[in-house]
Amino acid sequence: MLRSRAALVVTAGCLLLGVTTAPAASASGHAGGGDGWVLSTTDTAKNYSPTFVGNGYLGARVPAAGHGYSSKPIVTQSQLAGFYGAPSAGQEERAGLPTWTTLGFGRGGDVYGLGEWSCGFGQLCPAAYGKISGGAFVESSHPGSTTGAYLAGLNTNDKPTVGGTDVIPVRDAPAGPATLAVRYGNGSGGPQTVHIGVNGQSRQVSVPSLASWDDWAVVTVPVTLTAGANTVEVTVTDGDTARVNVDYLALYPGGAQPPTQVAPSTVGTTTNYRQSMDLRTGVLTTSFDWTSPAGDATSFTYEVNANRADGHLGTVSVRAVPHWSGTATVVDAFDGRGLDHASTRDSRVDGRTATLSQTVVSDGNLVTAGMSSALRVEGKTPTTRAIADPGDGGAGQRADFPVRAGAPVRITKYVGVASSVDTDRPLAAATPQQAAAKTAARAAADGYQRALARNHDAWARLWQSSISVPGDTAMTAQIHASMFYLLAGVRAGVVWSASPGGLSSDGYSGHVFWDMETWMYPALLAQYPDIAADANTYRQQRLPAARAAAAALSTPDHPIKGAKFPWQSALTGKETTPDWSPDGKQEIHINSDIALAQWQYYEATGDKAWLRDKAWPVLQGIADYWATRAVPDPAGGYAINDVKGADEYHDNVNNSASTNAGAQASLRIAIRAAGIVGRTADPAWSKVADGLKIPVDTGANIHPEFDGYAGQTVKQADVTLLQYPWAVPMPPGLAQNDLDYYQQRTDPNGPSMTDAIATIAGAALGSPGCQVYTSLRDSAGPYLAAPFDQWYETRTGGAFDFTTGQGGYLQEFLYGFTGLRWGTDAVTVDPFLPPQLPGVDITGVQWHGRTFDLSVGARTTKLVLRSGPPLPVRVGIGSADVRQVRPGSTLQVPTRHPAGDPADCGS
Repeated sequence: MLRSRAALVVTAGCLLLGVTTAPAASASGHAGGGDGWVLSTTDTAKNYSPTFVGNGYLGARVPAAGHGYSSKPIVTQSQLAGFYGAPSAGQEERAGLPTWTTLGFGRGGDVYGLGEWSCGFGQLCPAAYGKISGGAFVESSHPGSTTGAYLAGLNTNDKPTVGGTDVIPVRDAPAGPATLAVRYGNGSGGPQTVHIGVNGQSRQVSVPSLASWDDWAVVTVPVTLTAGANTVEVTVTDGDTARVNVDYLALYPGGAQPPTQVAPSTVGTTTNYRQSMDLRTGVLTTSFDWTSPAGDATSFTYEVNANRADGHLGTVSVRAVPHWSGTATVVDAFDGRGLDHASTRDSRVDGRTATLSQTVVSDGNLVTAGMSSALRVEGKTPTTRAIADPGDGGAGQRADFPVRAGAPVRITKYVGVASSVDTDRPLAAATPQQAAAKTAARAAADGYQRALARNHDAWARLWQSSISVPGDTAMTAQIHASMFYLLAGVRAGVVWSASPGGLSSDGYSGHVFWDMETWMYPALLAQYPDIAADANTYRQQRLPAARAAAAALSTPDHPIKGAKFPWQSALTGKETTPDWSPDGKQEIHINSDIALAQWQYYEATGDKAWLRDKAWPVLQGIADYWATRAVPDPAGGYAINDVKGADEYHDNVNNSASTNAGAQASLRIAIRAAGIVGRTADPAWSKVADGLKIPVDTGANIHPEFDGYAGQTVKQADVTLLQYPWAVPMPPGLAQNDLDYYQQRTDPNGPSMTDAIATIAGAALGSPGCQVYTSLRDSAGPYLAAPFDQWYETRTGGAFDFTTGQGGYLQEFLYGFTGLRWGTDAVTVDPFLPPQLPGVDITGVQWHGRTFDLSVGARTTKLVLRSGPPLPVRVGIGSADVRQVRPGSTLQVPTRHPAGDPADCGS
């Protein structure tokens, strides 16, 4: 992880929504053409993690069903850029919309994907299959549960999740007394209480502590049942402690042996299943044959898309072929089970226009969103009516129409979404609900094929820039997927920076960390500077809050100037790190990460007006902060004390190597920027920059991570960041020693982007043997999730989908094997290729109005200037050899290779 685990743990060591268990051993399912663009699966029973669709404004994780909501194996969420709430007892957190992808079809009460799941009397009823609400959720990080997932979130940060509920319908019960069994996990160290009951009659139950959170036990409660249908529920009320996980509940006759049969998770049966994500278009397609509980068979093909051409539009379209004749029912719904940190109001159905609308308000009334869905059957507007209020904040509409066996019917819902904090539309022009309704109605009038064509064209323009490994389809697919998921969370004009999960989930509360500036942003900047720019704009717009934060730290004894940006940022730019965590006060290296990103954009674009008007105030504020945050060192120079560097295993350290290197670079960046924009640099900037120490242990010939560092285990890349991205001058032997020394001391269970730095720095050094290729392999393989090449945060699970790791992986190809570096006067290339890679092809790199392609080959690297004026290219990092490449011409330079024997990379 990228920040202290303690900052975000919840009940029983369970993690936030959007996190899950370890990745499968085999990640890719490249069954869709073998071209590195289509990822597919035909089996969701194992090694399956659901993928998501996103357009940089609107996103939704889509379950195996192909549409709608699911709580397993990962809670599917619908995310919206900038949609933050403020729970009464905490900081700003990303809120979740109702699930907008629900579109069911069937006959009578048997509608695919909407049938009410129930458990039989005398069966084990997995809690993960129940109707979960009130802040509880499904988790799967602890082994031993019946289905691999269980009910969690009944307590958050040692606070009971009052209202957290799981309801399980149980059918075919006899009237009279029975036994209710509850299998639970409790590693809290003491007894915990929750309310458990039947048909609304609940009692507080105390469950004993177990040896660990990986252990399970059963408690039983006597209950009285009514004949037929009953509801079993777990609820957290005032007075409960609730640090407990629940695996299953079961009703069976009193005095009988407990049941062993597990209730099936599905309603009806599915065959001929296939799900494919086309990375070229962002369309998720799911096809299968479904037989309803009543015996009706229907063939389905679902297509779900968040439209890239119109960020406010999502579509769900299904081609259904009923193998029966009669009256069909279609249900278009906003599923309230997806709601998080928000509530709904004003749910309406206009039956004449087949429009479903709803307003969603985030907690604390921070943001209002409007949602509108226009339903069409065979391109025509059906007459609809509202479905019964589901009672969970959701809403829906249904239509009935005749069908005949074998005749296909296409049903499409066009969903418009807008909010009160949109940055890509005039807010005064329409309310969020009006804007959403207009989007849905316009798309419905144009038709599905036009909406899809515009989406395809928008993605095609983005994919004019690409990265591939010739001859290696699997690695190319991993690269394409990484860029796709990164792009799915950002778009030009939407000025909301990305969280470590993008728009795939509310992981890390949707907060913005250094992840964007250090890991994701550089991967965007090379080929999509117009999209990358908005990450900088996000920080620029929150400069006043950063200035206020610095002023609040100032004391008469130690005055602080400038701007201190938050370690965790959300809507307002105030610090959203929990008050009990030290990270908000100590992970101040975020300031330097922001300064570098601002400067890199200027290096890549040469836009002096932008530097003067937009970036300069940020660079000035950060430089003022460092010049006053540093203190005179009694031994001479300056020190920065009481910090936490990139290695989050060590708090309250002095002279963190990575923190000092970033501060030094930020000060010097501000000095350079001042000269370019005609401003005066504070003399203190140079004085402090020159006085900051980055000590060297001359005996070991390494950089110690901080004062007093003695070889302790580190969490993630820290000292190695000095080489990239901070470019601290050092002899090659010292640089290689740092890589070797810290590779041996880095926790193998740390986050997935650490090895990316070893790959990039090793390529620049020309590290011997198999070091660079091993780092490349280790940076991806252990973290990839089947079947859609999504990323986990660590080898054992963590945040998912982890766009931070994807950004680091992409940088290995963009900046590692090419040696690409930005400069104000030229770009640098310094190619390096391990023999295990056949090559690296990169198209659409942009610098100062030029567009060029790079092809790193085994012997020669070629740079072709596609458009723009002549391109100055520095050949070799730090070299004085600058060559001019004219439009349409090719520059060829030798490709470097590892010294020694690079062939043996181990197993």
